[in-house]
Amino acid sequence: MKPCINVLTLGVDDLVRSLAFYRDGLQVPQELIAQADDHFALHLREDFSLVFFERSAIAALIGRAPGASSASEHIIGHAAASKDEVDGILRSAKAAGGTVIGSPKVEPWGYMGHFLDPDGHLWEIWWNPSATNE
Repeated sequence: MKPCINVLTLGVDDLVRSLAFYRDGLQVPQELIAQADDHFALHLREDFSLVFFERSAIAALIGRAPGASSASEHIIGHAAASKDEVDGILRSAKAAGGTVIGSPKVEPWGYMGHFLDPDGHLWEIWWNPSATNE
């Protein structure tokens, strides 16, 4: 098997709130969003989707009680097209109810900032002027 991740599923406390954060707050285009009664998906690329389920449903799937979530479990990265786009995404996340962590930082390789979505998932928004962000 050649390792490949095509779907990343995240647990959330409130599907309606999470959908509003991504669709309305971060302005993910509606054509990239698929909704069902028990989840929604952001089809970010032809071969990759970010899927959101209630935490309790994921816990039930594996026969465990829902546990506490922690922002130190993972970082979801997004490559921005510019420094201004990094700042704009952080402003949008904050306006939509997310929590911006610290201030954006200039690094030797570029520029980055972090925010937590309403369910505590940590996002890293970064721009590297040497990289192409396709």
